[in-house]
Amino acid sequence: MKRLLLNLTLGASLFAPNAIRADDAELLAGKWSVKKSEQGQNITQTIEIKKDKFTFEILNEGQAVLHAEGDVKFEKLGPFNSVRFFHIRAGDSATNLHHKAKTTAQGGTLVIDEIEMANTPQATWFICFEAKIGDTSRRYYVEGKEYTKNQVTIPTALELPKVQAGQKCSFKIQLDDIDGDACSDEPDNRSTGEFTVTDKGSQSFKPEDNWRYTIRWHLK
Repeated sequence: MKRLLLNLTLGASLFAPNAIRADDAELLAGKWSVKKSEQGQNITQTIEIKKDKFTFEILNEGQAVLHAEGDVKFEKLGPFNSVRFFHIRAGDSATNLHHKAKTTAQGGTLVIDEIEMANTPQATWFICFEAKIGDTSRRYYVEGKEYTKNQVTIPTALELPKVQAGQKCSFKIQLDDIDGDACSDEPDNRSTGEFTVTDKGSQSFKPEDNWRYTIRWHLK
C-alpha cells in the first residue's frame, strides 16, 4: 500500500507540473494515463479524479492487475502545496476491493496458490518453480509430474513466512522435457520476474511469444 501511495503521489505530481493549490483541483479532473514496457510486457497506469474521489488502475496487456479507489484532497501545508490520497480500497479488480490489512512486525505468510499456464513453449514438460523474498526461498517441484497440454492450472501452495504487503517477491520458473533437468542450471526454458505482494492478487507474464502464465497469491 505504501508503494501504491507513492505511485499515486508521483503520478499526481507528473500530471501537475506547476504548484498544486487547493482551489486548482479542477486542473487535475479527468482521466490520465501513462504507458511503459517492463520485462517485455505492456503496462498501462491510469488515474481518474472526479471532485474529491479518485480511481487508480494498473493494466498488464490490457488486463487489470491492480485497482484502487478512495478519496483525494488538495491542501496547503505551510509553504507547500500537496495532494493526499486516503480511505483507499485496493484489489486485483473493481469487484474485489479491500482495505489495507493490519500487519505485525513479523508480517504474515505469503501463499503462492497456483500457476496457470495459458501457453507453453513445449509439448511435454516438467516444471520447477522457486520464489524468494529476502533470504527466504521456497521451491515447488514434483518428481515425475509430467504435463502435456496448455491451459493447465498447477496448485503450488508455496508458503513464505514473515512477509508484509508491499514487499517484492522474485521468482524463477523453469521448464524442461526431461524430468531431472527441470531444476538444473540449464533448463530448456527459464523465466524470471517479480511481483509486489498484496493481500490477494495475480500477475501475468509473457517471457516468450509462445509462453504465457499467471501467478496467483494471497497473504494469510
